[in-house]
Amino acid sequence: MRHFYLAAALISLPCAATAQDTLFDIPEAEQLTFADVGIAAVSRETYVGSGNSDVSVLPFVNAQYKGRYFINPGLGAGAYAIRNESFRLAGSVHYSLGRDGEDTPFADEAFDVDGGFSANLSSRIYTPLAAVDIVASAPLSGDLDGFRVDSLITTQFYAFNNALRITPGVRATYHSDAFLDSLYGISSEQIASVTVPENPNLVETQFDSEISTLGAHVAAYYDLNDDFQLIGIVNYSRLIGDANDSPLAPKNDGITAAVAIARTF
Repeated sequence: MRHFYLAAALISLPCAATAQDTLFDIPEAEQLTFADVGIAAVSRETYVGSGNSDVSVLPFVNAQYKGRYFINPGLGAGAYAIRNESFRLAGSVHYSLGRDGEDTPFADEAFDVDGGFSANLSSRIYTPLAAVDIVASAPLSGDLDGFRVDSLITTQFYAFNNALRITPGVRATYHSDAFLDSLYGISSEQIASVTVPENPNLVETQFDSEISTLGAHVAAYYDLNDDFQLIGIVNYSRLIGDANDSPLAPKNDGITAAVAIARTF
């Protein structure tokens, strides 16, 4: 089975650099091609703070072509401009889920948020102990506005003779005012169109840009054999700051859990 680059980058001793002509050339050692394809069951809060959850069955794809082009659940589909043993820079497009107004405390379609495609610019720096990721995302379609920036620190370790790889980490998310208003704000137009406009919680609500979410995550990858891998992921998110007081967030946290089985090609 192929070796995971992240594992080598985080726990291996420094090695001689592979020759490359420019910063944008990918060293030969990084020119990996593979495809992990399978199916996943995902249980998630319909949005952080909603208090409602659902379960979805989704395709799982984690693929890469010659170290340059990729598809994965975290970043979507894109390409690396820079990829070497210490730094990565990539651009990608992914689909951002929206929200059903029925899942809000007001259970009204006035609070529907249509999902859409978003553009990402992501960077990763490798240190001896962890990988540091910065991911900026801006919606291209749908009802989400503004932008968000996620900062993540993730490390990893192995168990069961390297058959099990575990990658825990922490995260902080900065949302622009428009992004927060899309999910947690209440506009005068929404108040005017809801079924029960006299609800005392329906007051116009807007937000300033802020770090609004903190989180922790862990993923585990277990090699069943040379071809199949079992994957489990748990992600915890907690609202902080002004967004925590939104009438649309009866809870201040949420959990996403997923399990997948994938075949390596």
